[in-house]
Amino acid sequence: MGFGMNARILVTLPVLTMLALAQATGQQNPNESCVTAKCHATFGKAEFVHGPVAANDCTPCHQLLPKETHKFAPLKKAVELCIQCHEPMKKQAVLHKPVAEGKCTGCHNPHQASQQYMLRGGTTAEMCFGCHNKEMVKKKSAHMPVAEGECLTCHTPHTGDKPKLLVQSGNDLCFECHANMKEDIASAKRVHKPVAEGCVKCHNPHGGDGQSLLGQDVPDQCLTCHKEMREQLAKVIIKHEALDIDKKCMNCHSPHTANLDKQLKEDPMTLCLSCHNQPMASPSGTLANMKGVFEKSKDWHGPIREKDCSGCHDVHGAANFRILRFNYPREFYTSFSQDQYELCFACHQPTLVQDASTTTLTNFRDGDRNLHYLHVNKRVKGRTCRSCHETHASQKEKHIRESVPFGQWSLPIRFEKKLDGGKCSPGCHAPKDYTNASAANKKK
Repeated sequence: MGFGMNARILVTLPVLTMLALAQATGQQNPNESCVTAKCHATFGKAEFVHGPVAANDCTPCHQLLPKETHKFAPLKKAVELCIQCHEPMKKQAVLHKPVAEGKCTGCHNPHQASQQYMLRGGTTAEMCFGCHNKEMVKKKSAHMPVAEGECLTCHTPHTGDKPKLLVQSGNDLCFECHANMKEDIASAKRVHKPVAEGCVKCHNPHGGDGQSLLGQDVPDQCLTCHKEMREQLAKVIIKHEALDIDKKCMNCHSPHTANLDKQLKEDPMTLCLSCHNQPMASPSGTLANMKGVFEKSKDWHGPIREKDCSGCHDVHGAANFRILRFNYPREFYTSFSQDQYELCFACHQPTLVQDASTTTLTNFRDGDRNLHYLHVNKRVKGRTCRSCHETHASQKEKHIRESVPFGQWSLPIRFEKKLDGGKCSPGCHAPKDYTNASAANKKK
């Protein structure tokens, strides 16, 4: 037909330039009457005009039916007409449906358009959404290339060797923009399993109902995989407030990479003290500034020495007050049962308060008289562990309290440790001394 390369050049040039080029290359205009004030008056006036139209030559694509009056028919099927000038699409693993069906004019206007490459619609996105559901961008969060209508940032328009006509496979596509995440993953000791499997396990590449393109807001997004945690949280009576404030699960866990177990951002105690560094209100009363308590205390409870707050507290939620893992009396007085002290007996032997006499279980004894048993193991008004011991830390050995809340009174303990025993001068009874020596040795 003699149109070939010129048509591919003309398709992207303004009308006047294309007409000039047509004249320069000797193109004829046998159908000048097609574009008149009455017929096809707007043809050739758009920003981008197809080469034959710009040259006012309709015959490369249309033929005048000889026995009709001004009736035209296409010379061939649309795709056959297109490949007369444009190179056929390279057949790859994935074809865009219009390409596979030979419907070039589904996306490209064969005459003229306001977009480059003769694309239909005012923008690329408008053209794409002519077939694809626009609801994908009507979400709480939208991927910015999609929101800006730049579909071709991620997808090829005709054919490709990647699923969904993507320009790269899997995470490699995301890393085209999110290069810092690629570096983090390469250097991290631990990578969250969904990240390794593919960013789209959690993030919708077009738009999400949750923040940051997530399918749901946190914690619901997390709980789609962590089903055992969902079941636990459905049963707990007291839930850790950290799950409901600020970044929720991500207050403590990194969703992508980490250098610690459980995707923790910091070591457990550092994480806890990043919030518990000031007094905090809770349903069970004001929580102390634990960071301040530790800083001014020299004797720490064993789990605290190991920097393991989770030894006693379930960091997500529990059935017990203060999210304690097991039963622990809240009161100053309570009747004794082993179940009442389930938390303490997770580490300490229950015989500590079950045996009335001992010379080995404890040094808090007068001879062989077990003073733990004496104070705790009572049917009525047994003293609880918290009556004498700080559960976290104190200035005194065995984390003995300076005082203990007793209603509105701060009841003093006034404990003195001696080489062979000790002395108590608490607010609850008169001063008493005790020695570890047996009665026989005392008489000597």
